[in-house]
Amino acid sequence: MAVSASALPGLSPAPHFSLREGQAAFLHKLAAAFSQGERNHLGVFVPGYGKTLTALASFLVARAQGVCDRLVVFVPRGNLRDQYADADELAQMLRWLGGPPLPFCVADRSEVFVKNPDIPILVATYQYASGQTGNRALKRYCAQGTPLFVLDEIHHLPEEGAWSDAVAQLPHTALVGLSGTPLRTDGKPLFGVPHEVVTHDDGTKEHLYEALHEVSLRDAHAEGEILKRIEAHVVDYEITMVEEDSGRQVQCTLAELKDEISREDVDIDRYFARRHLRFHDVYLETLLGPAIARLQSKRAQHKGTHGRDVRNHQLLVICMSNRHAADVLAFIQRRYSWFSATRIGQDVPEQEREERLDAYRNGDVDIMVQVDMIGEGTDIKTISVIAKLDLVAARSKCLQQIFRGMRYYAPWSPEANVCDVFASGDLGVSDTLDWMTREVQAGMGARVSDETRTSPEKATEPTERSSWAMTAVSERQVETHRLELEHGGQMRVRRGAFQQDAPQAMDMKAQEEKLRKECAALATELAYTLQDRGQHVHIRDIHAQAKQRFGKAQAGMSLRLLEQKKRWLQRCTRIKRLV
Repeated sequence: MAVSASALPGLSPAPHFSLREGQAAFLHKLAAAFSQGERNHLGVFVPGYGKTLTALASFLVARAQGVCDRLVVFVPRGNLRDQYADADELAQMLRWLGGPPLPFCVADRSEVFVKNPDIPILVATYQYASGQTGNRALKRYCAQGTPLFVLDEIHHLPEEGAWSDAVAQLPHTALVGLSGTPLRTDGKPLFGVPHEVVTHDDGTKEHLYEALHEVSLRDAHAEGEILKRIEAHVVDYEITMVEEDSGRQVQCTLAELKDEISREDVDIDRYFARRHLRFHDVYLETLLGPAIARLQSKRAQHKGTHGRDVRNHQLLVICMSNRHAADVLAFIQRRYSWFSATRIGQDVPEQEREERLDAYRNGDVDIMVQVDMIGEGTDIKTISVIAKLDLVAARSKCLQQIFRGMRYYAPWSPEANVCDVFASGDLGVSDTLDWMTREVQAGMGARVSDETRTSPEKATEPTERSSWAMTAVSERQVETHRLELEHGGQMRVRRGAFQQDAPQAMDMKAQEEKLRKECAALATELAYTLQDRGQHVHIRDIHAQAKQRFGKAQAGMSLRLLEQKKRWLQRCTRIKRLV
C-alpha cells in the first residue's frame, strides 16, 4: 500500500505520488527521532525499494526540522553511475517529493564543490573520501555547514576500517545508514548506527543492528512489483578422482566433499580438487547447460505486456577469478555460440570494461561472465537467470549476488518476473536459497490474502542509464526450490508520474563544463573579431585579461565567476573591444 507524504515536514508531494509503505514508515520514525534529538539511524531496504528516493526525502525532512542545511551521500564507486549521478533522475525524485530546485555535485575525482561550497547536495564515493586530497576537500566543505550524512551500502563500513576512519574525520550533524543486507560475515558492528550486544549461553557475544525501520524480502513481495519471484536450482555431482602415486580411485558427491573439507583433518588435495572442478567441461556443461536452457526458453516465450517492444531476458554468470571467467566465457562461446557473450574483470582495461558493461545494460549482450564486478547498485532489471560458479557461501554476500537478478521489470508479465538461480551443491547455499523462496512465498501469500488492499497509482521509477585432478564428473541430482502459490487476487502498487518543465536538480559539474566551453568559444570569437579590426590579440591574451580582471584562471573559477566571465566576454564581443 502506498502512503501519502504530505504529513511529513519538508515534503509537499506531487499529485498522484505516494511513498511506499516502508519509505513512509521510516521517514515518520526518522522525523520523530530527530525531534527527540536522536541523530544516528539505520534503514534497511531490499534492493529496488528506492533507497535514493529515501535518502533525498530524509534530507528534506531533516532540513525542515532544522537538523541540517546540506546533504552528503557516500556510495561505493561502483554504485555511483547507476544510482546517484543522473541529474534527470534526481530531478524527477525531487519533483515527486515536492522539494525545491537543488543543485548537486559528484565528488569522486572532480572538485567543483570546493569552488562552489554552497552546493546543498554532494554525492561522494568512499574511495574519494579515503584519499588524503579528497578527505581534506570534504572536510572543508562539511565544516562550512551542518551536513546530514547518508551512508549507502553501510554494510561495507565496520566500526574499524579505511572507509569508516575516513568518514569519521568529517564533521556532520546527523547520520543515516542504508543497506539491503546490513550483516557482516566477520560479525563486526556497523559504523555510526545503533546496535546492541547479545551474550549467548556459551558466553560468546554478537553485535546485532537496531534498524529504525526494516523492509524485508517478505515485505517487498507483499507490496508487489518490487522484486521478481525466485526459483533456485541446486545441483549435486558425483566426482571421480585418482591419487596419482597409487592409482587409487575415490568417488564422492559434492555434498560429501563439502562435509569432508569442513573437518579439521581435511585432505588438502581433495580441497584443491574442488577448485579445479569448476574448470572442468563436464562440470560447466552440467551447471551452465540447464541455466542456458532456461534462458533460451524464457527468450523464446518472451513478450511484453500490451504488445510493447521490451527488453529480453539476460543471464549473469558469477565466477571465482579472472582466469576462471575467461575459461567459462571460452566454454560458452564454444558450446553456445548463438548467444552473444562477454566478460568483465579487473584484468580488462577500464574503458573496454565500461563499453562491455554498457552493451550488457543496453541488451546488446545476452550473457555476462564476471567476477564480482556487477554488484550492489548495478540494477539491470532484465537479468532473470543467474549461474553461481564461485565459492562464496556467506548469506549476506549471496543475497547481494542474487538480488542483481531480482529487480521487478514492469514491461514483463507477472509470470515472466521470475529469477532462476543455478548453484552447485558443494557451496552450502541451499539453506539460503530455501530461506529466500520461503520468504517470497510468505510475502506473496500475504498479498493474495489481503483483500482490503487498494491499487494506488505508482510513479514511474527512474530508468536505468542508457549511457582438481579428476577423471570424470557426472550429474547426481538437481534440487529445485520453487514457489507454489494458488492464483488469487493480486495487488499492484502504482506511482503516477508528475511532469514539470522546471529542472529540480542541476549537476554542477556538468554546468561548470558547459560554462567553460562557452567561455572558450566566446574568447575565440572575440580574438578573431579583434584581429579582423587590425589588433594583434591572441586567445591567450583574452584569458590573461580575464584572469587579471576576476583574480583567477578559468580552471579555478567558481560557477559565479564563470558566469561573470561569460557576460564580460559577451559584452566585449558586442562592443568589439576589451573593457
